[in-house]
Parts: sequence; C-alpha cells; structure tokens
Amino acid sequence: MPRVTPTAPPTAPDNPRARFAETTKRATLRAAQEANRRRALPRWAEPAMKIGRRAAPVLVLAAIAAWGWGTGYAQMLTHAATDKVLEASVDAGLSVQDVTVVGREKAAPADLLAALEIRRGAPMLAFDPHQARTALEQIPWVRQARVERRLPDTIAITIVEREPMALWQQDRQMRLIDADGIVLTASDLSKWPNLPLLVGPDAPKRGPALLHMLAKEPMISQMVEAAVLVGGRRWDLRLKNGVDIRLPEHDVPEALRQLAMVQQTNDVLGKDVVAIDLRIPDRLSIQTSAAAADIRRKPPEKKQKT
Repeated sequence: MPRVTPTAPPTAPDNPRARFAETTKRATLRAAQEANRRRALPRWAEPAMKIGRRAAPVLVLAAIAAWGWGTGYAQMLTHAATDKVLEASVDAGLSVQDVTVVGREKAAPADLLAALEIRRGAPMLAFDPHQARTALEQIPWVRQARVERRLPDTIAITIVEREPMALWQQDRQMRLIDADGIVLTASDLSKWPNLPLLVGPDAPKRGPALLHMLAKEPMISQMVEAAVLVGGRRWDLRLKNGVDIRLPEHDVPEALRQLAMVQQTNDVLGKDVVAIDLRIPDRLSIQTSAAAADIRRKPPEKKQKT
C-alpha cells in the first residue's frame, strides 16, 4: 500500500522580492476586507458610532440623575444640603432681626408684615426680596415697593402709596378709589370729606378723565359735589347748591368752558336754577324752579302815582 506523506506548510520565501510580494498581498487583502465592511454599513453609521461612544458617559450620568429625581432622592439631598447651609448662616449671625419701612402712612403695618411672610430669627439667605415686593404691591394702598436685604440682619422696605382721588358709590356702598380706579378702602371714609363723589358701575374707570377736565375749570370744579355716570356714556354733575349740570357725551371741555364763562359774567349758578343742559353744542338750556317761573309769569306791579 503506498505511503502518503503530508504536505508541509508553506514557508516564507527566503529572497526579499518574494517577501515584498507576500506583504503587499496581505495589505491588499486587508484593504479589501475593510472596504467590504464599510460598504456593508451606511455612511452615517461610523460618525454615529463615534458620537455614541463619546456621549455614552453623559447619557449614563443623565440616566442616574433622572432616576434620582424620579425617586425623590436628588431633592432630598438638595434640601438637606440647603438646610445645612441655612443653619450655618444663622449660626454666623445672618438671621432676620429687624424690618424697616419707609414711606408708609396709610397702609396697615399688619398687612405689610403679612405680605413679607417672615419671622424674627429666620435665615436672611432664605428670604426672597423679589417675591416680597410682588406680595407688597398686591396691597391696595401700595403703588410701588422696593425690598432689600441688608446684611447681617435687616430687611429694608421702601413703599410709594396711592393717593385717594374720589369716593365711589355703587350698590349703596361707598369706597375710596385712586386715580387708577383701584379701591383703597371701604372704612373710615369720613377722613376724606372733601373728595368728589363718583356714582355708577364704570365711574372709577372714567372718573379720572372727568376730574382732569374739571381741574381746568376751577370755578366749576370747586362747586361739584358728585358726578353721576349716565348710561356709561356721559356725566351729570350735582353741585353743592343742588343744581344739576347735564354734560354732553363728547366735547366736555368745551361745555365746561362755556358754563364757566356764563357763570363768570352772569352768576347763573347763584340764581334760582334747577338744572343746566349742555348736551346740545353751542347751546345752554337753563331750567329754573317753579317759584322762579311763577315770578317770571306774574305781571309787574304798576307804580302808584303820587
């Protein structure tokens, strides 16, 4: 039986030219394999894998943070750290011991303190000046507020109060309002006896414009006791002597100027007059009392001959 001799593995060529050929062949084979692998993947795959490798640590941290936030563990750690810092600040002397207020005349001190929501000994660093300012400006008397933390232990407040403009009557209830129509108070109204009275649902909104026009005619404005908004469109003035002035819907300044001229020349408002109608342009209608009408209708007495 013939003997089979196994074939020996190929050995590396001894001459340099054969070795160079073998090296070139292997490099070509690797390049072909790499090209085939690249063709097998989309163009965006390799950049995406690079980005993924770089973003992996960030994604892991984000996942851990989301888990901590979802379970409440992160908030607990945050609150615990904040409480420690505030406790340390109080130990260092940064606690509320005094509250100073500048500009207060009519606003109640209790309302100011309630808006601050602060107590003596509370951490100064836990006090929010912006939130306190917003709360203070919700108080009707406070038009503008400034709040500061003055370390180590003082909260300083400066306020600008609203100015009363008129008394407003609606549904048989009296209220004090300012030029913006803000209701300031409904109590102790006897402190403002000289303010004009506005009557009607929309009177606070439209009243400032009327009072501004009246201020330009002081001869008339000083006689006005009340202003009634009629139908939400125009005003009737009730004077202190009981005379009613019916103003037009438009051109109110001109009507008031006409009334002032007549009053200056004829003192019409000091006579036996019930009402004056100014609703028709360039015309002034005067309504007198019944007694004055009787006097006008009565024939003049004849003089006796002597």
